Amino acid sequence: MHIRVCWHRRCSKTGMTARPAAPSSRLRHRSPVPDRPLRVGYVPMTDCAPLVAAHEFGLFERHGLRVILSREPGWATVREKMILGELDACQAPASMVFELSCGLGVVTTPSLTGLVTAHNGNAITLSNELRDLGVRDVWSLRRLIDRHRGSRRFIFAGVLAYSSQHYLMRKWLRSGGIDPERDVDIIFLPPPQINVCLGAGHIDGCCVAEPWSSVGLLRGIGWCVTLSADFDPMHPEKVFMVRAHFDRDHHENHLRLVAALIEAARWCDQPASRAELADILSSPRYLDIPRDTIANALIGPFRMGMDQETPATNAIVFHRNDANRPTVAKARWVLHEIHTHRLGDGLPELSDSEIRERYREDIYEEALALVAPPRRARPRAASPAFASVA
Repeated sequence: MHIRVCWHRRCSKTGMTARPAAPSSRLRHRSPVPDRPLRVGYVPMTDCAPLVAAHEFGLFERHGLRVILSREPGWATVREKMILGELDACQAPASMVFELSCGLGVVTTPSLTGLVTAHNGNAITLSNELRDLGVRDVWSLRRLIDRHRGSRRFIFAGVLAYSSQHYLMRKWLRSGGIDPERDVDIIFLPPPQINVCLGAGHIDGCCVAEPWSSVGLLRGIGWCVTLSADFDPMHPEKVFMVRAHFDRDHHENHLRLVAALIEAARWCDQPASRAELADILSSPRYLDIPRDTIANALIGPFRMGMDQETPATNAIVFHRNDANRPTVAKARWVLHEIHTHRLGDGLPELSDSEIRERYREDIYEEALALVAPPRRARPRAASPAFASVA
């Protein structure tokens, strides 16, 4: 795969707050309310919760912003709309910042993040047929592959080439001595299609994010061999991404967006909030998935199939453990996975200073000054603007 060099290298060598703190006088004077609503894209997954909570609780408006959440069918659509400028911001896989900024198979579009919105949130699921054939873990899977070498090619699925699901699927296979290039095939499917293909026997296993792992497991389609929270704890999953020129031209409004989402993520991460959050996410406006399915990972215990359960305490992490801070270490996890799995042929090794141009901890620090102390609140009805959301 040909990878273009990053643009900057080529060119320059916790509870919900009922009333968040008013923006500082500096922001009130320098960043008026936009003359049009900001369009923020998301894909209906469980970890879009901070965006949904910020909208439901009116946090964007309380920070002086008009925001329309734009529900998108998949990450490829989000990526293209960001490149074309049809979205002002979006929740995105943690890799997309580098995918766009470095032109990894797409038009180079300098992008950045000032907020990590979620960690963990994935599961590796294997087919019931593999269970019947004696597979219980990655090592027994390797033995099965060895026995069928030359007679059957096993197929596993992710959702996007540059995604944690792809990296984790490959990483899990490698942990048992299975070469993802030589020993198996890996394909990419839209999350809603993965369980259909698994149940029909078209694939033998997959790594997918919530709620789609639970959708299949609770229907008896496959069984979970591991949560990503157990296999690779606190891996970065999603970020809040903008194009670089949006931050340059609308920096104060970008800070307000990040501040609202920090407050929302704080509320989402509280155990006492999770039942209400599951109710909100299950709405047809958002995920349109049964509440009990969403609760499998959001509340737990996580039902893994085959009458097995495991705690869901860290299945998805929104705020605790400094989760929202976009550190160099989190960016390096992404870059390490791209290089380790040989997905970024030609991608240069980036210095810490180059990484900080994309994972902007300074923006996060600025936004923290606008974050209100935690207080209890009740959700409001969806604003009229939501009627226009796709």
